[in-house]
Amino acid sequence: MADDLELWTTPNQLGETFSVTTPSGGGTVTLNEPLTAYGATNNSNRDIDLYATNDQSGEPVQSIGGGQSAPFLQQQSIQSVKFV
Repeated sequence: MADDLELWTTPNQLGETFSVTTPSGGGTVTLNEPLTAYGATNNSNRDIDLYATNDQSGEPVQSIGGGQSAPFLQQQSIQSVKFV
């Protein structure tokens, strides 16, 4: 089963979302272009780390536990997603 993450592209978790799916077994997904996100919903049972870089260097800009939603305090530029 695939893990899913919804990134909210507008404030207050309203409007459209951008979905990220990873292959079974987990791993990292690199987005084609950086995405500005205002929050996220983690629909998987895994924790997710969101990075501003495509190589996951540095600290994640946001971490979200499995089955949790997180509005961001400020907009974040997301380039890659790591399912851990």
